Amino acid sequence: MARLKYTFIDTESWWDRDLHRAYQHLDPATEHRRIGCRRIGVAAALDVEIDDEGRISVGAVASWTALDLGGEREVVSRLFDHLRQREDRIVVTYGGIATDVQILTLAAMQYGLRLPPHLLDLPGRKGPRWHLDLALMLKGGGRTFHHLSEVALRIGIPLKLLEDKKWVDAPASAGAWDQVRAHCEKDCIVTASAMIAWRCVQGHDALRLEPALLGLFAGVLRSRSEESYGGLLQAYQVSLEQRISSAWAEAA
Repeated sequence: MARLKYTFIDTESWWDRDLHRAYQHLDPATEHRRIGCRRIGVAAALDVEIDDEGRISVGAVASWTALDLGGEREVVSRLFDHLRQREDRIVVTYGGIATDVQILTLAAMQYGLRLPPHLLDLPGRKGPRWHLDLALMLKGGGRTFHHLSEVALRIGIPLKLLEDKKWVDAPASAGAWDQVRAHCEKDCIVTASAMIAWRCVQGHDALRLEPALLGLFAGVLRSRSEESYGGLLQAYQVSLEQRISSAWAEAA
């Protein structure tokens, strides 16, 4: 089996009050806020590879905020440049078709940015697609979409790593921006964990979930041990090591 090379991406966005009011002026009956009225404030990316023996290697962990760079255009541009340097990788999102990719595309249209090749819509293109939405893969032909937190709980990700996952408020201070950036990175890690679990059941004979997650977290911690989620990852890493050791002892 060929080496699998992925880049997991996630974004955080918030409603733009002016866009929402302008659209509501055109359609006064609209009460809910629409995806097209969101602006991206934070983006993150995580490189992960799986070799033919099931070993996990972690590359770059990167993130960008509108506070640091000056606005949505710069965040989106940095993410696109990052992906263009990874044309041999499959970009993975969770629910990206419904949210992240739509908002990224609208931002690209507004600012005149060219989409990276992974996100281009090329009707009739042959061969593998370079963007995979894991939420759609899990849904298949059914009607139910699973929340990423549901999937993470099923594969044993600790609740403490997921507690702040559902709602992310727009940051109002430098410290809050840093928290959202860390949250965005953590979403990439959780998505990577779910992707590894999915690959385990898709016929990768050498891939085993717990050793693979151990490799994922160890790789992330090499550059992110000081992050707010670092201690939680370290605690789960110790738990995984103990479970693997116990399993080996029982097998012996």
